[in-house]
Amino acid sequence: MDARLSITINDVPIVWAPAIGDVSFFGLSSVLFWTNPSMFRLLEPLVEEIGVDLFRMLVAHSSSLGTEEDYHSMVTVLGSSFTEGFLAWGRAVSAAGWGSFELPFFDVESCTAEVRVVNPWELRMQTAGGRLWGCPFLQGKVIGILAHALGQRCWADEEIDVDSDPPTVTFSVRAWERTLDEELKRLRAEQIRAAEARLTQQVETAAAALREKHREIDERDAIIRTLSSPILQVWDGVLVVPIVGALSETRTELLNAKLLQRVVDQSATHVVLDLTGLDAVDNQVAERLGATVTALKLIGTECSVVGLSSDFARRAVELDISFGGVRVLRTLADALRDVVGLQRPQKSLVHRSAKR
Repeated sequence: MDARLSITINDVPIVWAPAIGDVSFFGLSSVLFWTNPSMFRLLEPLVEEIGVDLFRMLVAHSSSLGTEEDYHSMVTVLGSSFTEGFLAWGRAVSAAGWGSFELPFFDVESCTAEVRVVNPWELRMQTAGGRLWGCPFLQGKVIGILAHALGQRCWADEEIDVDSDPPTVTFSVRAWERTLDEELKRLRAEQIRAAEARLTQQVETAAAALREKHREIDERDAIIRTLSSPILQVWDGVLVVPIVGALSETRTELLNAKLLQRVVDQSATHVVLDLTGLDAVDNQVAERLGATVTALKLIGTECSVVGLSSDFARRAVELDISFGGVRVLRTLADALRDVVGLQRPQKSLVHRSAKR
């Protein structure tokens, strides 16, 4: 059974069809929402996402699209004058909870008007929700209807009063050189330019940070070139190179160039590579050290290696890196004794005469 319930409020027929979960207002299917929390929670995330200005213009533009039908089918039919018809239309939509409409001023010659809405649904929703963005839905309706009545493009300046009880919104209507559609396009273009400016600033900031990072890296590399792997002359013709930390490809190239130049400049005959402080060894590190040893051999310089870990030795064997002719010793002291020929001084034996 399709039982329907109906009522007429302010000449507006409202019909409920509980069996199909529908309600009609002026014969059009409608829906009933709480202004808060339902409507507020529906709209507030959109305001947050796109910003108040664009949200307001989108809503005002959208709500103005149906005003031609409002004007011709209702306003001009419900009264003998625009003022009478507009207020009758206002009473009709007030039955839907839009608020109470007043028209304090309307003048066709100056293309001006003033519309006041007492207790508008948008302000009821926002004051209850705790955030205000005005009444763009009602603004679009007022702009659209008044544009038809005045035969002129219109704009409505909005003034809200949330301190009054109930709250009110007043729209001051005036002639305008643009349409809402044109204003929406202008606002979108403005927001695109603003977004592009923000993006440009972000790119410039990121580029500056990247340049600063490169500068820091260059400074660090300069320090590494200066301080890492010092080449120490410990005896005539004998150089010691302690290698500490990670041995990157760049660092190896710098080390080889500097070491070979020092060998030539000082006519060094022997180089001791101290690997005691070398970080974890992988295949690349083993190959780089093998290249250093090979380069020293090629210029006729003898080489000793100390602090050689078992892991390094294993990788050298796996990679077939030749250390032929290279002295491999446990400690730097062993290498120095071997290369320089230093011997520990023997303790002299003192024979004491036994006391008689």
